[in-house]
Amino acid sequence: MSNIQCIIVDDEPKSREVLKSLLESFCEGVEVIGMAGNIKEAVAEIKEKQPQLVFLDISLKEGDSFQILEHFQPIPFEMIFVTAFDEYSVRALTFAGIKCLFKPLDIDELQNAIDETKAKPGFAHLAYEMANGIIKSKFTRIPVTTSEGLSFLPVSSILFALAKEGKTEIYFENNQKMKSDRSLADFALLITSDDFVQLGQDIIINKTQIISELTEPECLFFKDGSKLETEKKVVNDLLRNLH
Repeated sequence: MSNIQCIIVDDEPKSREVLKSLLESFCEGVEVIGMAGNIKEAVAEIKEKQPQLVFLDISLKEGDSFQILEHFQPIPFEMIFVTAFDEYSVRALTFAGIKCLFKPLDIDELQNAIDETKAKPGFAHLAYEMANGIIKSKFTRIPVTTSEGLSFLPVSSILFALAKEGKTEIYFENNQKMKSDRSLADFALLITSDDFVQLGQDIIINKTQIISELTEPECLFFKDGSKLETEKKVVNDLLRNLH
């Protein structure tokens, strides 16, 4: 099998050299064919050498690596992000299925990230479109994949989300419902508004959509007329969060 050719983008020379050394020493079949320290260099290097994989430091001195990706539509290479910080954008990238590694790099995590990325060729563009939409909306919208393609729905329109056998059912205003293969924990990463409360491992509720006056011991009523029958403990925990 031929080597997978990669480019490293990082504004710290030492970080570039460390990653290059790790790849050459511990990641068989990965060949570093170029490195770049800023957005302009990275765009030029990628266009000239056409790598199959690019390692991108999220934060650069002049901006971020998302500005590099805007020059490639569709994105013709796979990517793995690297960061020294627990950045907010990591949530969106992780949800979209894009691998993110934290400095200092762990060799096993680096090897696993490469293996997982190689196992999903051609995945990068849709994944980045998903992550970019989340980030640009400042986490006010969540991605929904339907037969018509990818769309983004307002987080504020969610009534509640339920965990169902490792998957998730999300209920929106006006009887809209979405089923996802993602776990409720995945969606919890995206729902950052204080309007939401997670009750246990199985349910997330939008507090602003509740009509507390109509609440019953085992039933919640929402402003659009819908209701959710649930356990008494869930109702009591929610009422404590409302006050």
